[in-house]
Amino acid sequence: MRKTAIAVAFATTMLATPAVARDGAWYAGIEGGLLLAEDIDLDYSDPTVVVADGILLDHGTGVDADIIGGYDFGMFRLEAESGYKRAPIKQISVAAQTDLLTGSGAGGGAILDSDGSSKVISGMGNLLLDFGDDEPWSGFVGGGVGLARVTVDMLDIKTTDRALAWQLLAGVRGSITPRLQAGLKYRYFNTRKLDLGNDDAVVPFALSGGKFRSHSLLASLIYNFWTPPAPPPPVVETPVAPPPPATQTCPDGSVILATDACPVPPPPPPPPAPEPERG
Repeated sequence: MRKTAIAVAFATTMLATPAVARDGAWYAGIEGGLLLAEDIDLDYSDPTVVVADGILLDHGTGVDADIIGGYDFGMFRLEAESGYKRAPIKQISVAAQTDLLTGSGAGGGAILDSDGSSKVISGMGNLLLDFGDDEPWSGFVGGGVGLARVTVDMLDIKTTDRALAWQLLAGVRGSITPRLQAGLKYRYFNTRKLDLGNDDAVVPFALSGGKFRSHSLLASLIYNFWTPPAPPPPVVETPVAPPPPATQTCPDGSVILATDACPVPPPPPPPPAPEPERG
């Protein structure tokens, strides 16, 4: 429960942050980081006994790496992922009834140190929802389903099973260049119940019922096969003709600029001379 709560809190934090992807473009990338695998609780059975929770595998901090490629449709992305996970097995708790494991070097009712590991090779298909501004940061959430091959190597025993798997994802990306982004991603990974057997042991046995679950924090480097859009053509401004100057019409009918003065009218003609008096 504590690990699940941490996972939920981390995902919630990611949602509050504003994968830069490029609309309508293919992309590819590599990712790697630390992995915390949960304990695997397995039922033990052999031809003579069945022990529920007979084996408990306690993991240490491991590694998680993958290669991804996908297409960005704008608001969402479809992605293919090929991943590898490895977590060391620190201790193995063996129930008292599983004494038949002594053929592989283990005794019943013991806690054994181990230099073994749990390994997962997976192929997943992911659906991711992008949100936030594209520059300089964006976030994403999503999930995926696929197939996982789980190998448990412990106490000179190596056993493998294939199972359906699913995962939850959340993260952020930021632009380094117009085509290259760096990011940080959280992954919760879970397989269906495993059926691990070992017919080569001194006493053939089966381990079943457990699931491989892990939490990973990954750094991402993504390349987009994307060409930035061409800049818009420059705006050409058409010069505006200046308005015609203001004019005025003078009393003599001439039209002149409004800032000029009308010509002075000529003086009136002199009055006619008086007629001579007759006498």
